[in-house]
Amino acid sequence: MKDIKLAGRYYWHYLKPYGWPFFWSAVLIGISTACVVIAPTYLGRAISELTTYVQAWTNPATRAGASLTTFHHTLLFYVLFYFGDASSLLIASWLLAKVTAYSTGTMRIGLFRKMQRMKVEYFDQHADGDILARYTSDLDNIFNALNQALIDFLLAIAQMIGILIMMFNQSTTMAWVTMSTTPVALLIAALVMKKKPPLRSISNKPTSAP
Repeated sequence: MKDIKLAGRYYWHYLKPYGWPFFWSAVLIGISTACVVIAPTYLGRAISELTTYVQAWTNPATRAGASLTTFHHTLLFYVLFYFGDASSLLIASWLLAKVTAYSTGTMRIGLFRKMQRMKVEYFDQHADGDILARYTSDLDNIFNALNQALIDFLLAIAQMIGILIMMFNQSTTMAWVTMSTTPVALLIAALVMKKKPPLRSISNKPTSAP
């Protein structure tokens, strides 16, 4: 737990100057989630409109008044929602990638300045490859992890809120049942993960050749 707090303070020190990019990324991810949640409703309307058109067209009495205009409009809104989802998510990913690149670049500068303050004894006790790895592979791993974790974290929060709104919109009772059973499922999962499997004893006797 102590290591997690130290890591959180370390990353927060480098990420806190980028509050506005985080804010706009969160707004864009919220728009993306809203588009994903609303788009299926327009798909259902489009299918209903198409069904109404087919029924009117198959009936000779109403064939003259059958029109696909409403269906086309509904389908257009459906496509626009998914276009809004893709474009807003793309811009949010671009903003968070810039934040990750700038923050890791600042980390690299800070690490270099710290290395300049180290004594010669430190460089004698550590291999050159180990020191160079902190500038290359370690910081690259931090960049990749942050780049993926930030977008996943914001997406998870936005999707959770969107799913909750959709659940309460469809059925309040089922939404409360799902919310009440979720902590129980998480508790059971935590207990299962903490339970270690028994270690099998390994015999030291040599196996006989066939």
